[in-house]
Amino acid sequence: MKLNIKLVLTSLLLIVLVAPFQAQKLPNVVVIMADDIGLGDINFYHKQRTGNNGVVPTPNLDELAQSGMRFSDAHSPASLCAPTRFSMLTGNYSYRNQRPYGVWSPNADALIDSNNFTTIARIAKKGGYTTAFFGKWGMGGSWKPKTKVNWEKENAGALTYGFDYAVELPEGIQNKPYAFYENQVWMKLKEDSVLKELDANQTGYSTSKKHKTRGGIGDSNWDPKQAGPILVGKAVDYIKNQAKTKKPFYMYYCSQAVHIPHEPPAEFNGKKIKGATPGKHGDMIYELDIQVGLIVKTLKNAGLYDNTLLVFTSDNGGLSFDKDMKAAGHETSNGLNGSKGSIYEGGHRVPFFAVWPGKIKQNMVSNVPIVGQDMVATIAALSNQKLDKTKVFDSANLLPVFTGKTNKPVHKYLMHQSKGGPTYAIRDGKWKLIIKGEKPGVLENLKPIALFNLDENVVEDEKGNLINNPKYDERITQMYEAYVSVRISRKTTVF
Repeated sequence: MKLNIKLVLTSLLLIVLVAPFQAQKLPNVVVIMADDIGLGDINFYHKQRTGNNGVVPTPNLDELAQSGMRFSDAHSPASLCAPTRFSMLTGNYSYRNQRPYGVWSPNADALIDSNNFTTIARIAKKGGYTTAFFGKWGMGGSWKPKTKVNWEKENAGALTYGFDYAVELPEGIQNKPYAFYENQVWMKLKEDSVLKELDANQTGYSTSKKHKTRGGIGDSNWDPKQAGPILVGKAVDYIKNQAKTKKPFYMYYCSQAVHIPHEPPAEFNGKKIKGATPGKHGDMIYELDIQVGLIVKTLKNAGLYDNTLLVFTSDNGGLSFDKDMKAAGHETSNGLNGSKGSIYEGGHRVPFFAVWPGKIKQNMVSNVPIVGQDMVATIAALSNQKLDKTKVFDSANLLPVFTGKTNKPVHKYLMHQSKGGPTYAIRDGKWKLIIKGEKPGVLENLKPIALFNLDENVVEDEKGNLINNPKYDERITQMYEAYVSVRISRKTTVF
């Protein structure tokens, strides 16, 4: 019997080329994005800054902070919720969207046209991942615009943007509809549930000074105290089911915590929540920590943890209005200037933990400046895909940073944004220039008002403002021109 030498050699070559990829199983990717969590809300950072434990126990988040790599210079894409969610999905700063500030209503167009943008879920699916979304969507596009809203069924939402499975709170717990949707269908909380107008007592807003009359359409059995436990319960079930399929998955978990209304459950997972801390804000942080712990525990029990890249971050800086928490010594921004909604560091410098056993070393600290939306390019790299640079402009691949192959910057510039004034900022290395505009979104009559060397003044106190020092005139001009140039062009902000 004669051997076809050419065929044998070709077959051997294919085995050599393909075998390594078969051996390298795609890791699962779980991204947890908390709502309104600042650095100081996590006990690890409070203790690091003060030497003492804070008033809110966060044992699960503390463990995550030390189980992999934590970033000292991580930022949310914006200082507010909806713009950040657009960026996390598309890998672009929200000024590239026609409506860059939000907040977007559930039946407003999310403006994520497939001709202009892709999404992290679409990239993950193309790369071989099953995709799932849990929690607060919060960026419009749950119902198609200019159509009559049928509150029993979404006709858009997460499934429209590349997710295979979704359990959504279209506007979180903060606005109508006060209801869960599973794969676009209203998920009744009880058998006798009906959709009806809820008052502020039921939505949890009756004690709010600013929103004390806020109600709206929702599930008749809606209880904001149970939203978190229901949400994480669905996520836990999903992880267990995925373990049976043995298929890699990308899970994007957007907690309802700790956005207002602050309505903590009495107990959760066998622990007292309501009254566990000096204030309701603290109780909700504690609840969030338990949610994170349940997700991690489920991954471990299912045998998936060791092959999972787990990321935890926040959509913006923390909340600073709880007087009881302040009186107890809680400082949501961990000593930084500003909080949620601010252009200063406290408005957008956020926790970012990356854990991947065997790939990311434990208890590592990275000083590389990064942005939450970098996970878009990262998942593309994980699945060996080339990123479409005509649709993704502002996302950097973090794998080389995670694995310790580089500690060099991955962004040319960081672009910061807040709806309240001052509105804009650009970061170039250690330098941050803050720019004031007459009104959000209008790039006319802009005026640089602050320059900070963050290596020397990360708190951004007024004593460190170098804007009136003639020594820095050239730097101010250069950074201002760079900001305007990037904003009005399609230039990328990554190397």
